[in-house]
Amino acid sequence: MDLNAFNEKRTELNQRLADTDNFFSEFGALDDNAYSDGEIPKKYKELTGLSISIIARCDECIAYHLQNCKAEGCTRNQAVEAIKIAVVGGGSVTFPWARKAIALVDELEFN
Repeated sequence: MDLNAFNEKRTELNQRLADTDNFFSEFGALDDNAYSDGEIPKKYKELTGLSISIIARCDECIAYHLQNCKAEGCTRNQAVEAIKIAVVGGGSVTFPWARKAIALVDELEFN
């Protein structure tokens, strides 16, 4: 996956949405707040987000949360555990997204 192109397009389209209606910028702020450090550290929230993204079968969300997991210092083993939790929660239908997630873990070169 070309992560630079993905991130640029995501940023551009998020801005276009925000320019359309305050709802989108307000929702973005809510999302940022939910995933920020709190009683649960951001690192663990991003791993949770990864699991949810696989269950939701959202390629963009998987890429977004895996990049944030990497930035927060998650290890390869932690990412793999989050993927396993998603498969247990979502069932065999999530295997294609688990495969995409592990490929991206490899691409991002998790430790």
